[in-house]
Amino acid sequence: MTPRRLDHADTLQLPVTGDGPFDFLHTVWKPSHYATGLEAHTAACSWRTFRVGDLVAGVRMQAEDRLVIADVYTDGDYKPAHRDHLVRRLTASYGLEEDLATFTELASAVPAMREPLSELSGMRQSCPEDHFEIAVVALLLQNVTIARTTQMTRNLLTHHGQLVHFDGITLRAWFTPAELAHVTPETLKEQDRLGYRAKTLPHFATFFRDHTTEDLQEAGNLAQAFQQIKGVGPYTAAIMASHASRNPATFGLDVWNRKILARRLLDVDDASPEAVMGCLNELFPGHAGTAGLYFVEHKYLRAPVTPLLDLAGIDAWNEALEHPGT
Repeated sequence: MTPRRLDHADTLQLPVTGDGPFDFLHTVWKPSHYATGLEAHTAACSWRTFRVGDLVAGVRMQAEDRLVIADVYTDGDYKPAHRDHLVRRLTASYGLEEDLATFTELASAVPAMREPLSELSGMRQSCPEDHFEIAVVALLLQNVTIARTTQMTRNLLTHHGQLVHFDGITLRAWFTPAELAHVTPETLKEQDRLGYRAKTLPHFATFFRDHTTEDLQEAGNLAQAFQQIKGVGPYTAAIMASHASRNPATFGLDVWNRKILARRLLDVDDASPEAVMGCLNELFPGHAGTAGLYFVEHKYLRAPVTPLLDLAGIDAWNEALEHPGT
């Protein structure tokens, strides 16, 4: 597949205004995250695609102390409104206004957090996906292995997303809710291999086509709003809401994360979600979500699901995306 070429359109300078330390690498790259082709990271640089309305934007980010420099690439009509949207999106996505000082103080007093804090100090929550994209990821993570989720994500992005090339790298880009709304459940099941999710995903597309991020933010209770989607129960809605709201007190506790936290905090192989969250809330009041993130990412730090990209390997990366299966 030949990717769309994106040209340089803007350079944004985004200050880190939130209190506390700042670690650029572990803010943009999370060792636990599975490969999507939507982003790539080296030790000093990060590339990511974003949908800004109907526009596809590629962004290269690097940091100088507490300033994130983001070069924007696009092949569309890039307007001031797109610039304003990207500034807000990148600032929120990478927690540049997030206050880490209180969490850092709490964490320094908890022996179990000593190693994670030492190696990840300054890592902020990162969620570059918008509400619709978060919902899709949450659906694809339900009750399956990472390998199966990776396969389904790759199928969806290959068949319904876009492929773009900018700054020497090729990446996938998301589809919008409107672009997916016309895809039938039969196609999603047979072509994209989504299983039972094929019936649910069209409801996601319709809901988010008709409810903008701004509408949902004004609604207040995101978890309750997400349960309006047919097929979404309280558990999935809570995971979607915790990522979308960027609330440092909440954490999306799946079975794998629960076991990691049970071993680290309770010295048992597994525990109930109530026991795990109760311990997090007791040790890190108001910052249980941030604490959970530190524990989980530290667990994967030595063996990341998607390792950092070596600059010498970018050509191979591009070839794999542009000519899959060869």
